[in-house]
Amino acid sequence: MPTGFTIAIPTHDRRETVLLAARSALAQTRAPEQVIVLCDGCTDGSVEALRALGDERLEVLDLPKLPAYGYAHRNTALEHARGEVIAYLADDDLLLPDHLERLGEYWDAGDADLVSSPAVIVHPDDALDWIGEDWGVEHFREAMAAMNTNVMASVSVRADFAREIGGWDASLPRWADWNLWWRCLESGARAWTAAEPTVLHFRATGRDQPWDERVLQNTRWAERIADPDELREVRRLLRRTRSERDERRLREAAALSAALEAQRSACAAAEQRAAAGSAQLDAERADRTALTGEVEGLRAENAVLERDREALRADRDDARALLERIYAGGWWRLRARLLPALERVRRARSPRR
Repeated sequence: MPTGFTIAIPTHDRRETVLLAARSALAQTRAPEQVIVLCDGCTDGSVEALRALGDERLEVLDLPKLPAYGYAHRNTALEHARGEVIAYLADDDLLLPDHLERLGEYWDAGDADLVSSPAVIVHPDDALDWIGEDWGVEHFREAMAAMNTNVMASVSVRADFAREIGGWDASLPRWADWNLWWRCLESGARAWTAAEPTVLHFRATGRDQPWDERVLQNTRWAERIADPDELREVRRLLRRTRSERDERRLREAAALSAALEAQRSACAAAEQRAAAGSAQLDAERADRTALTGEVEGLRAENAVLERDREALRADRDDARALLERIYAGGWWRLRARLLPALERVRRARSPRR
């Protein structure tokens, strides 16, 4: 039996764009079982305009305004969902007509808890940027810990699985969708991603664009995807956007690889300089050790010389003392008398020539 889908659209006072979003949900080639619009304290006639669409699949809940983005209301949709799978659509985004058809191929296989598709960001000047990663790939799954990689409208989740992990965290001021998807992945969700983009994402945060221009832009794109001929052209444009994204990633990867190689070369050169410096340092240490040995040897020799000098000083002092005693005893006078006699004896003994 085919998987049943519920699409939930949270909104607050964006009547013009939420009508376009709801129409894109109702116009799916694989019809949703239920579309719930969560009107978070709307005061601009959104409730009446949506009910006027007259589609029995559309349930418009007129709810009181909650703080911030009113995440608790998204749990209300989770509680009331009749479909086995629930997808949340932002009130200023658009679903391509085959969004549920493409996601349904994965859901009908029966081995998924989380299925997403790529989305394309539509900038105020109609420039396009591909966004979305495959959470079935470990690298992108782990990357979710640091940042959200997929827009809310591109993600669908098994309703029971979302309920089991506690649904939306209503205490968060923002990024509760990122928190929910991350908790799903942390809980072991089996994740799949469609190959084709099925969502046009009109990013609201940081968008410097007057409201009437935003409405006009959304209307133009809604008309384009509703026309079969225009839709084919849009699809070609979206594929080209992916090719440009892939080319940009390849250039970035090449630049990163070159930077890493340059860093490796710099590290190798630094290691070589360090090795040369280490060898020089070892040589200097050896020289210093040799010099230290020479100094120690000289010190030892100096100690010996110092001892010899002290001995000589002692001998000198002893000689001086002896001479002083000799002179004090008058022996020098006797020497003076004896020397001439000794000289005569020497001469007498010498052989005559």
